[in-house]
Amino acid sequence: MAKTNYYPQLDSVRGISFLSIFVYHAVHPAFGSSWLGKLMLYVYGQLPLAIDVFFILSSFLLTWLGIKEHEKRKQISLANFFKRRVLRIWPLYFLFLLFSFLLLPRLAEHAGFTMTLPDPVYYSLFIANYYLPAHVFFLQILWTISVEEQFYLVLGLVLRFLYRHLVKIFILLIIISLLFSIYVWVKGINGYFYTPTYFIDFAMGGLGAFLLAKNSPLLRWMQSLKGIGQLTFYCWPFIQILFFFLLQSIYQHDLLDLLNRYLFIAYITLLLIEQLHNPGRSRMLEKNRFLILTGRISFGLYCFHGLSITAFQIGVKHFNIVIPSWSLALLVLLFNYGIAMLSYRFLETPFLRLKDRLRMI
Repeated sequence: MAKTNYYPQLDSVRGISFLSIFVYHAVHPAFGSSWLGKLMLYVYGQLPLAIDVFFILSSFLLTWLGIKEHEKRKQISLANFFKRRVLRIWPLYFLFLLFSFLLLPRLAEHAGFTMTLPDPVYYSLFIANYYLPAHVFFLQILWTISVEEQFYLVLGLVLRFLYRHLVKIFILLIIISLLFSIYVWVKGINGYFYTPTYFIDFAMGGLGAFLLAKNSPLLRWMQSLKGIGQLTFYCWPFIQILFFFLLQSIYQHDLLDLLNRYLFIAYITLLLIEQLHNPGRSRMLEKNRFLILTGRISFGLYCFHGLSITAFQIGVKHFNIVIPSWSLALLVLLFNYGIAMLSYRFLETPFLRLKDRLRMI
């Protein structure tokens, strides 16, 4: 990314999101039955909302860059849009698939383990989120990449051919997502992996980028946040979690989970706008080297973390090693960082350089 279009805050948010997902997948603590234990269990159950953050971030950044390209060149290069997406996702993704489907089964068989592999066609065509039979964990978690690739196809076409109707299309996607979520709830269908469930993430991210690029009056409100107002804004996720925990301890309903998710999506969108409009306000996001690094290599961290968790769990069980779950998770995390940093340095970076040459702004 060109230096003028690099925002470390976005990498920090992405880094926090990965760490949330990692903790949810790697650690399964028992919090007990006390009030505090129940609150911690509820907080733990909210960690998968980080998936929504990934989707919002992708749409926000790609829409922002698309708007800037259109403002500069009066059109958007569809070919370059798709080439950039291919160069960012495909090299590592397909290398990981080749390893998982061709090499790893032979290694597992040699070691005396069995693997339940999915149909590779679903993963190769980026429709893995619709593959329902049970299969290995480290591939199953890659369903999110399929959802993102499906959206990239839609967003690229919209930016190129329907740019004047961008806001209308985002609003339409929100409506479709709301109706779909209500439909699957009424029918008792698990819609978690279905792409329309996440239309609202992509639409809100896109709308956030549009509001920022067009200097919406919302920006003046963001600029005016001071003192208690600013503190409340940054602490809102914790306030929301506590509110819904207390509410659902009194009255439980699936629609409350849906409302909680939608409010969180709206907040993340506002946070991204606020961070880019008011640089320097939050040093934790703009200056934290660990979070920025985590966000920068997050694609590799995400792709490898399922396999890292699985490998360590098998090793601990095979060698009868007794180790606390948090200690094991820390070892897995450190190992995963090492693999992801090597991937970023030697595999992803050369393709990222090619990708940057195709940037139009």
